[in-house]
Amino acid sequence: MTGSQNQTDRPLQGILLLTMAVCIWATHDAAAKWYAATYPVFVILFWRSLFGTVPIFLIASRQGGVQSMPLRLHLLCTLRGCISFCAFSSFVFALPLMPLADAIAVGMSAPIFITAASAFVLKEKVGPHRWGAVLAGFAAVLFIVRPDGQIPFEGGALLLFSNIMFTTSMMMTRRLGAVVSTATLSIYTAVAFAVLSAIAVCFAWATPTWQDVTVMALVGIMAGLAQYAMTAAFRIAPPSVLAPFEYTGLVWGVILGLIIWGEWPSRDVMIGAAVIVTAGLYIVHRERLASKREKPSP
Repeated sequence: MTGSQNQTDRPLQGILLLTMAVCIWATHDAAAKWYAATYPVFVILFWRSLFGTVPIFLIASRQGGVQSMPLRLHLLCTLRGCISFCAFSSFVFALPLMPLADAIAVGMSAPIFITAASAFVLKEKVGPHRWGAVLAGFAAVLFIVRPDGQIPFEGGALLLFSNIMFTTSMMMTRRLGAVVSTATLSIYTAVAFAVLSAIAVCFAWATPTWQDVTVMALVGIMAGLAQYAMTAAFRIAPPSVLAPFEYTGLVWGVILGLIIWGEWPSRDVMIGAAVIVTAGLYIVHRERLASKREKPSP
């Protein structure tokens, strides 16, 4: 096995990192939704981004910090960080508009977007069976966010935009991962989050209590760890393999929403989420079959 394969083809480690990141993100989303009832979203983004840089810089510094690379890669890493911020902020803006589980359920369609994008952007082979699953997943998303559905149109639009931005950032992660270290990618993302949220908070500020700042600090640190783990996961494993494991976030969303707010996913969301998860699991099944067929005989 070559050094390149060691760095970019470690699916089991990628799955473990992603699963951990999804669990942390669900807790983070619950905290963001809670504070969105008290503070402007940009204030939440600011404190989360400020403290989220701490674990990223500590971990990245132990791994060599920002690597030396051409200007083009610096610009691409900066662009990826800005796109990631757009994905995250639009999702947080949608949280107060609907139950937590509903928001996460729509967010679970991101793996469907990623599988489709992997075929066009990364030239990964996606057969007709998987394309059928992708189309079924897209149809389920449209069913959930349709104008006359149970999710507000504004919330659905924000979540779809978030998914598109997230997919774009993950495609860039996979492409850049072959030549850019996880530490470098994470530092650029952390800086982009901190700078953009600092600019945005100038237009909507509210002074939080010290107790709330403490909780937001903890949430930010958790988010920083999750961000680093997710970046590392998509850098070392194919997106089409990792994507379906993001569905574990739906379970956490239902549990947290039920415990904190007494929420339960709406009927349309439960139907749509079932189709999305089924489509994702089928994609995984077809991916494994394809891998077995392509593996050379001993």
